[in-house]
Amino acid sequence: MKKHFCRPDLILLILIFFSSVLPPHAAGEPESVEERRIKTSIQQELNRLRRKEEMLNRREMELKTLQQEVDKKIEELKTARVEISALLERKKEIETEKTRELGKMYEKMEPASAAGLLTTLEKQLAVAILESMTPKKAGKILDNMDRETAATLSTSYSKLQ
Repeated sequence: MKKHFCRPDLILLILIFFSSVLPPHAAGEPESVEERRIKTSIQQELNRLRRKEEMLNRREMELKTLQQEVDKKIEELKTARVEISALLERKKEIETEKTRELGKMYEKMEPASAAGLLTTLEKQLAVAILESMTPKKAGKILDNMDRETAATLSTSYSKLQ
């Protein structure tokens, strides 16, 4: 089914044309009922089209305002995204630095004590601490762990994350 669109400017031109085509009346010559009806109908249609055009203009202004608000919000969200990304990156850097510091602390501990503590930590943190240590110190600590825990940490250590 085809949609037909009403173009107020085109209808206005047609109405103006028809009003100009109607035969002019001589002064004092009465208009026929049909002519008055047509003129009234044309005037009503013109008024309706003007009101519709005014309404469409108001609506267009509202939409432009809303579009500006949406664009502003999108820019704010983009800025927030960049800030959050920067904060997350900074957090990651700080965590990495703290993990290195923990690794240095664990290196200074007796291997048996360090092994006991590492087994109680979350696996990901334990692996990160081992990664920050020299291989020799990490090996001594793993040697002081039970075989299963040492194998699990070694496997996780060898995988890229």
